Amino acid sequence: MLKGLLKTIGKIYFGHKIVLWMILTVLPVGVSVFMLEMFSSEIVQHVPIGIVKQDKSQLADRLERALQSSPVLDVKVNCHDMSECEHAVIRGDLQTFVVLPYDLERRALRLEAPVIPVYSSGQNYLTNMFATKEIRAVITSIGSDLFTASFEDPVKTEIHSVGNIEGNYQGFLALGLVSAVFHLAAMLVAVYIGSFPLRDRRVREFYQYAEKSWLTLGIASFVPMTIILWLEYMGCYAYTHRMLMPMGFDEFVMVSVAQLLMVICCVGAGMAFVGVTGVMRIATGVSGVIGGPAFAFAGQTYPVMAMPFAVRCFAFVLPLTHVLRVQSMMLLGDVGMAASWEVIKLMAGMALFWFLFGNFTMHLRWKYRLSRDSKLPVVVDDENPIEIEKAVQEAAKRHQEAKND
Repeated sequence: MLKGLLKTIGKIYFGHKIVLWMILTVLPVGVSVFMLEMFSSEIVQHVPIGIVKQDKSQLADRLERALQSSPVLDVKVNCHDMSECEHAVIRGDLQTFVVLPYDLERRALRLEAPVIPVYSSGQNYLTNMFATKEIRAVITSIGSDLFTASFEDPVKTEIHSVGNIEGNYQGFLALGLVSAVFHLAAMLVAVYIGSFPLRDRRVREFYQYAEKSWLTLGIASFVPMTIILWLEYMGCYAYTHRMLMPMGFDEFVMVSVAQLLMVICCVGAGMAFVGVTGVMRIATGVSGVIGGPAFAFAGQTYPVMAMPFAVRCFAFVLPLTHVLRVQSMMLLGDVGMAASWEVIKLMAGMALFWFLFGNFTMHLRWKYRLSRDSKLPVVVDDENPIEIEKAVQEAAKRHQEAKND
């Protein structure tokens, strides 16, 4: 069995399959490293804004200088009127613009609480959120300086991020996006490995290499890719986590187990897609539809409890949702250990279901294709595999032409 297992692994993974190694290694690791570099900046900087300065007072000048000195904001345009700034927003030159209205200082000194309008584009919510938050902080700071003698601030607030001391987005979005990349990659690789023998009519060939054992063929096909993706996943996660608080051994084990279970779930799901559809194109499309937008439903960018019930159900069946919960809990240290065990148990049940269901459907699909291709003259010969593969392809072509006639 060991000889057949090693031979089958060699034929599947080292049989000139450049596409396989591209989606198995280059895609998940390359995309993960690219995203890490994209989120390496500690804060968002240089968001382009405009100013419509209607008031010519000292207070308006102080507000303008404060907005220009902010590292988050970049005052690109001093508009003469609102229409000029509105057209700049429509063109995409500005994200936000501020209107310093007439009689701003006079009304402020008379304690009439003047309102400073801030207009932002409705297309880029996150970018606008950074800009409007910084504008509000600047205006509040300048306004409070006017009345320091009358209004004291007895309580001050400091905001800290638990587990993310630097406050950068490698510790927020990047950890989740790395998991989302491997969530999708595991399904795509499983679809490719499970369906290319069907597409190339090589099921009987691999079955012969596996010494006519479906168990050996299944292990040789899907176990190596599971281990490779898991090791890549842990490596990318560790590289991302280096900017955060160091994890203890127990926390590392907990996260690694959750990541392994997520990979098993996705591999089983990819196998099931191939087993049910039997067509690489359809199975790949299903994987992309489910795995592509999964990060949007996983609760890291938008709270799950605020989603409609049907969407919450969809988020619950996604392995990504649960592995992100474990990763977030481990940022809290030992506090999240007990709750993480409950999530691990749930993921273990999901992994077992998808593993069994995927293997069952994949076995039926391969067995069905073997029975269809049983009339094709295939002889396994390690000494001249290229000629044998050509003979198989020619025989398959003749078989298909005869079937069409």
